Amino acid sequence: MTLPVSSDPTVASSARWFWWIAGLSLVNLFLFYSGSNTNFVIGLGMTAVVSAAFSDPKVVGLILSALIIGHYGVIGYFALRDKLWAFYIGLAVYILDALVYAAIADWMPVAFHAYVIFHLFKGISALRGRSAAAPAPMEQAQPPEAGA
Repeated sequence: MTLPVSSDPTVASSARWFWWIAGLSLVNLFLFYSGSNTNFVIGLGMTAVVSAAFSDPKVVGLILSALIIGHYGVIGYFALRDKLWAFYIGLAVYILDALVYAAIADWMPVAFHAYVIFHLFKGISALRGRSAAAPAPMEQAQPPEAGA
């Protein structure tokens, strides 16, 4: 069973940020393992730390980084289908990732993380606003009891 994609353009736009994060982090991972000193600021600090920490057994770093990147792909899938929990989990992990950059005082990625977090909040806000505006389900009338 496939879940329908959000019809709300704000939610859809916000949810797609998770795919941008995953995609550019994958590019950063490729750049790291190819020996390049270039990377994208939108990428994940967690994958950079994992790749650097496990650079000797490269396969371990690659597997852990792939799991982290895959997490954002899955979160993006569910966020695009109006799942508020996906936005919350993705946002929490992305905030932790921003702290990785803040810990080493790399402020450009921190600023970009803040920009993305702003857009993620827009999606959360749109979803919460929709659920608050949704009418309460009507209670079904009970048939009268016999003999009443």
